[in-house]
Amino acid sequence: MRVVVTGASGFIGSQLCVLLRSMNEEVTEIDLPHCDINDTARLTRVLQEVRPARVYHLAAQASVRRSWEDPVQTWLTNAWGTLSLLRAVRSACPGARTIVMSSASVFDGSRLDAPIDEERVPAPVSPYGASKLAVESMARHHLTRNGLATIVVRPFNVIGPAQGADYLVPSLTRRLAAAKRSGGTRIDVGNLDARRDYLDVRDAVRGLRVLMERGSPGEVYNLCSGIGVPVRTVVETMISLVDPRLRYRQDPGLNRGADAPSLIGDTRKTWSRTGWQASTPLAVSLADILRAAGVLTSGERVVTASIGGDTTPR
Repeated sequence: MRVVVTGASGFIGSQLCVLLRSMNEEVTEIDLPHCDINDTARLTRVLQEVRPARVYHLAAQASVRRSWEDPVQTWLTNAWGTLSLLRAVRSACPGARTIVMSSASVFDGSRLDAPIDEERVPAPVSPYGASKLAVESMARHHLTRNGLATIVVRPFNVIGPAQGADYLVPSLTRRLAAAKRSGGTRIDVGNLDARRDYLDVRDAVRGLRVLMERGSPGEVYNLCSGIGVPVRTVVETMISLVDPRLRYRQDPGLNRGADAPSLIGDTRKTWSRTGWQASTPLAVSLADILRAAGVLTSGERVVTASIGGDTTPR
């Protein structure tokens, strides 16, 4: 099976390539600096040479913070980059199944306590969320107008080793590492009350592979655990793993004013259509992240019951 992965050197893309190759799939990686996703002509030539049966489009500017600082580049990369990719697929391999990555941030302006299903009307506030909603529209357009077999995936908060520094868990990991090195007794944290749906990157890439295999073109699928966890729980769990004597202090300067109080996904559609569900407890994910960063040693034991959660579809 010949497949193409854009954004292949990224956090999720690199893990996806490892998984696909372990399943004996022939993977072609497309990423900067070798191929700009907005260079449609070059992208088309690459796809013509490869003739993939499947395309995973993961290339994106994925930082909400950076999207506020540079909304133009965010739209160019996410929206126009997706348009460029779909035009190249149409020209070079119109029969390929194509996964287009959206984001739970299409709901970052929502005020919802219940898990969000795929039929919920998006309400983006950030430039990032808005650009991802445009990505979904482009996928629908190319299915309706050009017959491309596009599948839209909305991942929630994917976490794992080697994630970019802009995100919550890597940021906490850096602060814990600094405190451990210096003998500090406290770390600063931002908003502790926001509830998020955390998904291990290993579960995420497995889910992408299953959705490519079993998802229906034209459909939107959540990629999530279905479990809402307050940031406070993440902070306290990570501290308990590193050094229970550490304390934390809220710093209002670390709060992101546009944060939705709750972003939790509904897993029922993805589970019922594909059989996929998350299986890695959050405590295990956090411990693996801390180990990869050298904050925990490989022999330290992790207790998972407290925040492992029930992964029954919801």
